[in-house]
Amino acid sequence: MSRRTLPLLLLLVVVAGVAVWMRAGKGRYNETRGSSVAPSATAGNRSPDEPSQSAAQVQHARVDDQARILAPFGARLGRMADLFHDDLGIDVHIVTTTDAQSSIETQANQVFERRGIGAGAPTGGLLVILNPKLAAARIEVGYTLEGGLTDLHMGRIARDQLAPYTSYAIAGMAVMDVLHFLRDQVYVSAALGNLALDEEFRSKPAYLEYERFLSGGAGARTAISDEPMDADLKRPVPAARRARYAPSAKVEESVVAFLRATAELAGDPTLDLFTEGSRLMRAHYPLARFEELLRFERIEASGPLEILQDGDYAVATSERPVTGFVPILLHREQGLWRVDHVETWKNLFFDTEGNYILRNSNTFYAFGLTQFGSGRHYDIAPLPLGTNSIAQTLAALKDGKDPLSALRRAEVWLRNVFVFPEALSAYEEALRAAPKDPLILQTLADRALYLGFPELAIPAYEKIGRGVELSLAEAHNDNGDRPAAQLWVSRALEENPHDLHALRWQKFLADLDGDHDEGQRAEDAIAKLANDPQRAANPVVLSFDPPHPGFDPDTTIDMNGTTVFDHSNFRVSMRNTSNRAVEIESVKLTSMGTARASGLGDVRRYWRFPAGGNRLLAGESVTFDKQWGFTVDTGHEHVRYVFRTCWHGVNTTVRQCRTQWVDALP
Repeated sequence: MSRRTLPLLLLLVVVAGVAVWMRAGKGRYNETRGSSVAPSATAGNRSPDEPSQSAAQVQHARVDDQARILAPFGARLGRMADLFHDDLGIDVHIVTTTDAQSSIETQANQVFERRGIGAGAPTGGLLVILNPKLAAARIEVGYTLEGGLTDLHMGRIARDQLAPYTSYAIAGMAVMDVLHFLRDQVYVSAALGNLALDEEFRSKPAYLEYERFLSGGAGARTAISDEPMDADLKRPVPAARRARYAPSAKVEESVVAFLRATAELAGDPTLDLFTEGSRLMRAHYPLARFEELLRFERIEASGPLEILQDGDYAVATSERPVTGFVPILLHREQGLWRVDHVETWKNLFFDTEGNYILRNSNTFYAFGLTQFGSGRHYDIAPLPLGTNSIAQTLAALKDGKDPLSALRRAEVWLRNVFVFPEALSAYEEALRAAPKDPLILQTLADRALYLGFPELAIPAYEKIGRGVELSLAEAHNDNGDRPAAQLWVSRALEENPHDLHALRWQKFLADLDGDHDEGQRAEDAIAKLANDPQRAANPVVLSFDPPHPGFDPDTTIDMNGTTVFDHSNFRVSMRNTSNRAVEIESVKLTSMGTARASGLGDVRRYWRFPAGGNRLLAGESVTFDKQWGFTVDTGHEHVRYVFRTCWHGVNTTVRQCRTQWVDALP
């Protein structure tokens, strides 16, 4: 690893503004949630077996989801609309409709008048309307806001950022992004004097941040004023200027080019300065000018930058970063250093104090991000695409109607491009084709939970079955529903009373609720298990070889005169990781996938136990090798084999169970 310091000679003195109300930068989904979220006012005693209500139509005065396409984000949209009113005096309404009898323009005018949008609001009114029947959307602005939100600009945003997503769930997410962008636009316009705000709103901290940045020097006002508020910041950069933003064989020069592009609001998504995934990412999101300039200002204030390099990856960071500083990640491709926005915003989230932290340590750039903490290991590294580009891969998968093609397309959009609306569209397509497929359900739920959308994760996890109890506890806790989180922790402890992870969750939730007795009981149980010389908390563990078995749905094999369909081959090892002998009570096996699930019964007999009596001695391991398959053509495109192993310690009566699975894929 090489390490050197780069004193950056910045060509522009730009002072940037900040969108402090929600989240900074392109990482619009990456808010880290506090661990003490208050329970929602409606948190009840719903059983973990009951279905989630997260997809119900939202009830909010400013949200009317007749088309039912905003779930599960309707409640968030309502809160965002309320913030517009509280912080800016703007009456924002979000409406969906399926009326196909008139144009979206006519419907917008009618809804604006019928709902009295803006009536009595100090600053004005704004309507976001979506119609999936017409595949159309419109942003209607009251006349008092036209100085900052022009028809030209609103038409472009509605066409590019809303209309393509007028379908379930994606629409709600797209509206969230647009509201975030519009709020930034209003603040910029007000600070420039293009839009009138009452003193009540001009004295609020959020506005004062914008005003401070714009009044900090001539450079800031010039950089903003040179571009009309409705300018298309993503327009192509003329050929004569593209060299200003070109990647270089020297990482320092690419860093300077990136800062130049950021300061000059060069939002052209085709710039070769960025990795392919980053170019696609930039193409799919509106460019918020103050967010760009804010990043520039924070980097300038944190200088000089230090370059950390490991092979083809580099991080431009700071030893004395200001609050909100974001490092610059770069990847060397074909000898040129390109800025990697995908890995930046996918892995760096910000905390409640506005500082960025490493959410995920499973990134090639982890070597240079140690100052941002240590994140958990999430399986969201870019998918290997072989010799194909991202665009080629997506194009090849686009026409595939099978659920696995849609799932892979979703994963590419999320892991290689980090555009969640497009990813969610593909996840939903996969679920429509195979609504009970646990692999698709789990992948969607895991990604949604990672990005801070528990309301999307919960219904997916609930359909999977055993093995995701603590993921559901985490999702409900993130959603502010601690009673539901506690129910799922209880369910995990019913499966395994010695589960240390579940006991720690039990103590954590009890402490949040101020339940000293429950917390003490959990703490005592944790201490007893941690000090147990027999290590009863250490489970019986299954492992699979290979860990990702192949699956052949197209050919058959003959096994002792029996034709076997949908076959795969892998061995299963069972190991007792405790310091005591255990007796295996059962290993119940279920096969699940894109077709109907089937129960295969107790497969404990597949193993041979040297100690006899289905016993595994301390540390002992047993293995069997098997050709897996079915005597009929199941129609599965892949199979998940789910093993629920139950055991108890010899001379004890405490039953422990653990659910594990292996996915056989073509």
